[in-house]
Amino acid sequence: MQFQFRTVHHQWVAYVLMTLSYFALGKALTAFAFQDQVLPIWLPAGVGLVGVLIWGWRFLPGLFLASALFNWTTAHGYTFSQATLSQCLQVSIIALGACLQGLAGGLLLRHWLGDPLRMRSRKHIAYYIFLVGIVANLISANIGVFSLSLFNPQYQFSHHWQNVVAWWLGDSLGILIFTPLLLLMLDAWAFEQRSYHRSRNVFATSFVLFLSVVLTTYLYNQGNIQAAKREAQRELRLIENLLLQQVNLSMLAVQGVSAKLQSLNEVNAKEFHQIAQQQRTRYPFLRAISWNIRLEQTQGNALQRHFDAIYEGRVKLKGLPLGPDDPLVVVTYISPQAENFSALGFNVYSRENRKLALENLAIAVQPQATDIIQLVQSDTPLHAYLLFSPVYQRGEVDTHSGILGYATAVVQTDTLLGSVLKKSQADSYNVAIFDGNSPDPFYRNRSFSATQMSADNLFETRIQFGGQIWRIQLELRADFVASLNHQQTVLLLMLQLSITALITFIVLLNNYQHYELNHLVEQRTQSLRKAVEDAQRANHAKSRFLANMSHELRTPLNAVVGFASLMKTTHSFETLQSYAGRIDMAAKTLLNLVNDILDIAKIESNHLVIERHDFDLQELLGRIDSLFTTSAADKGLQWQLNTNISGACWLKADELRMEQILLNLCSNAIKFTDSGKVTLHCEVLHGDSDYLLTFSIIDTGIGIDPQKQQLIFAPFTQADASTSRRFGGTGLGLAISKELVALMEGELTVQSEPGQGSTFTFSLRCPFGDALLADQAELDHTLLKGMHVLVAEDNPVNQLVIKAMLQSIEVEFVLVNDGQQAVDVCGEQNFDLVLMDCQMPLLDGYQATALLRKQFSQQQLPIIALTADVMPEDKAYAVAVGFNSHLAKPLERDKLVQCLIQYRLS
Repeated sequence: MQFQFRTVHHQWVAYVLMTLSYFALGKALTAFAFQDQVLPIWLPAGVGLVGVLIWGWRFLPGLFLASALFNWTTAHGYTFSQATLSQCLQVSIIALGACLQGLAGGLLLRHWLGDPLRMRSRKHIAYYIFLVGIVANLISANIGVFSLSLFNPQYQFSHHWQNVVAWWLGDSLGILIFTPLLLLMLDAWAFEQRSYHRSRNVFATSFVLFLSVVLTTYLYNQGNIQAAKREAQRELRLIENLLLQQVNLSMLAVQGVSAKLQSLNEVNAKEFHQIAQQQRTRYPFLRAISWNIRLEQTQGNALQRHFDAIYEGRVKLKGLPLGPDDPLVVVTYISPQAENFSALGFNVYSRENRKLALENLAIAVQPQATDIIQLVQSDTPLHAYLLFSPVYQRGEVDTHSGILGYATAVVQTDTLLGSVLKKSQADSYNVAIFDGNSPDPFYRNRSFSATQMSADNLFETRIQFGGQIWRIQLELRADFVASLNHQQTVLLLMLQLSITALITFIVLLNNYQHYELNHLVEQRTQSLRKAVEDAQRANHAKSRFLANMSHELRTPLNAVVGFASLMKTTHSFETLQSYAGRIDMAAKTLLNLVNDILDIAKIESNHLVIERHDFDLQELLGRIDSLFTTSAADKGLQWQLNTNISGACWLKADELRMEQILLNLCSNAIKFTDSGKVTLHCEVLHGDSDYLLTFSIIDTGIGIDPQKQQLIFAPFTQADASTSRRFGGTGLGLAISKELVALMEGELTVQSEPGQGSTFTFSLRCPFGDALLADQAELDHTLLKGMHVLVAEDNPVNQLVIKAMLQSIEVEFVLVNDGQQAVDVCGEQNFDLVLMDCQMPLLDGYQATALLRKQFSQQQLPIIALTADVMPEDKAYAVAVGFNSHLAKPLERDKLVQCLIQYRLS
């Protein structure tokens, strides 16, 4: 199919705009994405389909470029300098899928279904909706999602079909909605007027469908987001409570150590390690537990000597006090010792964050914590915080001066928080925990950049414990929002697609029916206009025919009337005989005219019957040759008969109709030839069971214009009006000849050049004939002598004619004037045969015959119909009433004799 643009300029501008619109529409619709590049409605799919529909494969470069550019800028922005091979492959494969999908749908439309707004049938509309609008879109969806899953870590193969369905639904909605809109816009601007019917209705319906799909999808998506936010807030409160439970548990753990140490008379290494090991076994998040003794700076040397005694000089005091009056809080024992041996002898008061925790008055009530520290003992950096719980001297309670030391726990945050934040939550939320106002989190439930957390989907809370404040931030993951109520989302999109497909089908069907109705009205109008023109031409032709027929009838009638009047003025037998002969010729001319009219009427009513009987073709050609030798000589023309048969050639066909064809064609050839030659060529080829006869009538006459050669075979028509004025004729001969040849399963053709003559040719296949079956009996009038016949005829002239004919063959007859008399006479006398006119007063021939058949059978009393009704249905009616056979008026003596002999012999 071809789309015609107004100009080449319009075509190129439309191509560029279609390419740009693919990119621009994609960018505009990303606001409604569930995930990047997975959209609930994808209008660019309609752009790709229409582009391939209009330009075929020539639109693929623009489609590939627009798709690749959209996917690149969506995933990587407008920076191209750092492109990698995998990134290029990803966008190229997606663009290839878009091209294959557009090509599949476009080729189906171009080579089978046609223009969506001008479908050829209801089935084509259904095929368009199902194949192009739905099935073909699986191509881009599968290829695109495969590419994303292969190269983009945000997409997993486990979610392949989930993403394919979303992509496929978006493409299907985009094609069904946007394809009619885009075609109508191009039709209004770029195409030559294609006159899309009901374009406003189609445009309005498609636009409303687009708005409804966008709005319902947007509102449903917003509902999902709000539900996800409520779920996130609930999850955040749950995390807050669980986290408080864990940090409180860590404080209970260190309080348990301090309580047990408090119960000892003196803290010693053995008992400390037993207590520490028990607590660490019970609480896995305790990375280490230490006993930090508190003493004045002046007691430092004594503590060093104690370390030298128990650690054999391997532990030295380290960590200078921050102030001159600060006490020493030194790590004396630690468990596990081997891993944390370097911490022994460290003055905790030498660090500001530790000092703040130790000096907090609330330490008397609950353990105090430091801010987050980074452990250096492990191979990989680990975050932890220190918890201090005081151990008092006996008899001293809740005073700094009475503190003997501190039970200290190192709490590893990832172990503590990992039991709270399960891996399943990482699929739904990004969780980050910050120490105070620190910009960097010390804990994340998965690998992500905390600085890129979306403010729209971000929720925050704070917890306080042990003198510290932690901030907890929770962000909704985009894939979690998309997956929330995913089944209901897919059902919504499926419902939208179903409704859209149904409405699109109804709109296109309505458009098709309106187009078909207009087309039908236009066809009927053209048919009516053509029928009027044909009727006018037929009326003119018949008017010319009537004028010609009037001339043709008046010519022989003039001879009949003229010579009849002349016969009254002479008594010379020879002169009378000459006048009678001319009257006979004129009467036969009139009969031929009437027969032609009857033949064309039979042909037009499909009542002309071709008979088959055995005859000799050589004898037929002899009659034709004898007739036209004289006619040609009278006009000064040469006549020649050429044939390849030398003897009798018996065949089975309709001799009368074959002779009629040859007479018409040969008489026309002589009529329209002023000088030169007329040739009848007959070639007979002998087959297995039949003859192939080929007749050619060749003349050197006026010829026929090629543009008018088909007109000459139409009834009442000649090549032009001057022909009938110059040569006469009714214009029926060739029409009758062509139809007769066709009824005998042949074809009449003509080859002619004006001024060069004409050649009429026809071929017939005729079965072999049998000379023994041919009717060779000659008419023997003596057989009829003494035959007793009843004649029923009301017309006086016809009575005279039939009386003369019967008297000439010595047949005895009784003449009556109506049917009732005929019935009465048959009851009184015996007759060999009845000649019954059909149209008579009182009782017509049909009624009389019906009454006679009640008394006599067809074998007992043959009744022959005499009537001018010669149509096949008239003959059939006569036989049904009871007539034995039929003789047509005007009555010929030879046919009457033949009929009487037939029933005389039977």
